[in-house]
Amino acid sequence: MDDYDVIVVGASIAGCTAATAYGRAGLRVALVERHRSPQAHKTLCGHFVLGGTHDVLQRLGFWQPMVTRGAAVTTGLGMWTEHGWIVPRPDNGVPPAISLHRSKLDPLLREIAAATPGVDLMLGHRVVGLVQDHAGGVRGVVTANGTAGPTGLRARLVVGADGHHSTVARLAGVPEDHAPNERFLFWTYYEGATMNGPGGGQVWPLGRDVAVCIRVDGGLTQVGVFPAKDRLPEFTDDRQGAFDRFVAGLPDGPSLAGARQTSNLVGTTDYPCIRRDPTPRPGLVLIGDAATSSDPVPAVGCGWAFRSAAWLADATAEPLARGGDLRRAVLGYRRAHRFIDKYDALGRREALARPPGALQRTVRRAAVSDPDIARRLAMFAMRAAPPSALLNPRVVIRAALGSRTAAPRARQPAAPAR
Repeated sequence: MDDYDVIVVGASIAGCTAATAYGRAGLRVALVERHRSPQAHKTLCGHFVLGGTHDVLQRLGFWQPMVTRGAAVTTGLGMWTEHGWIVPRPDNGVPPAISLHRSKLDPLLREIAAATPGVDLMLGHRVVGLVQDHAGGVRGVVTANGTAGPTGLRARLVVGADGHHSTVARLAGVPEDHAPNERFLFWTYYEGATMNGPGGGQVWPLGRDVAVCIRVDGGLTQVGVFPAKDRLPEFTDDRQGAFDRFVAGLPDGPSLAGARQTSNLVGTTDYPCIRRDPTPRPGLVLIGDAATSSDPVPAVGCGWAFRSAAWLADATAEPLARGGDLRRAVLGYRRAHRFIDKYDALGRREALARPPGALQRTVRRAAVSDPDIARRLAMFAMRAAPPSALLNPRVVIRAALGSRTAAPRARQPAAPAR
């Protein structure tokens, strides 16, 4: 008899979501986490959860606890273009986004998971091996807990939710598909900043560079920059100065006069784009960053973690509980994961930091004055609809016709001064 029905490795967003959903389905779950402290959290994360995840958070009962802990809810983002702002409409049906620092979010999700009947939260347990059957299927994990000897745990399903450096994937020999990311990123937080653009936050696609400004929890404003890597020397010589100059050059950018910067710059000069098969071997599945670590510019990471975990539980909880065909159920999760795969393919192209193409320019220009295209663009940006909701011939033709008749506007600076 197996020790558990499911073993989930990694107790952050994806792992806690999967463990909670499985526990509520009446399954026995081992939630294995290498950190000993329940307050451990990811630091390199923008913690913005796109609106496409709203339904999952509501269904799992996470939304209200996040709001209670102080999360900021954003109902629409304005996008700057050289033809004017794309202004979000409150009645366009685009679901709201939510933001909560990982120092609050990770402990909250761990708390919810640990309180779920059937879930054993095993802090301080590091996975050092896999239990495999004679056919190469994964049947469990081997963990080490400090000076204690290794412990073997068995289950019908092992879930790798341990990030883009996934130990589970490495031990299983899962191939990795790496793609270049030609941008780097830095962000910080301000108290007392004033937004000058529309919506609960703004996005500036500026040629090869991108910038964002968003309200977050604690009454703070998060300002982030994603420059192309040819600007790295500026930031190497004077990181804070280069950041300040970049933000000061944003058209209709935030007013920081009198604002207090509440953190050091957070970021990295190289963020990986890594993709793995989410269903690589019998008895093993991957969710969250362990399956897909995408370009951070569109802020998809947290949402993909929540959603992939929920899709996995939706597909496999009943077969696990009733002894059904698990292999067929896992294929159902694989089909659901194609939603992420389609967006990741687009994200990998965007991560090359090339100037916007003709299609992007046409759609953005039309969205300034066409509410339907603006709504479709917002649904695309929030990952609340498949890419085809925006990228289809009918919409492209409408955008092209609208762009030709749109009134021209005075050009504004295409990017912050270098």
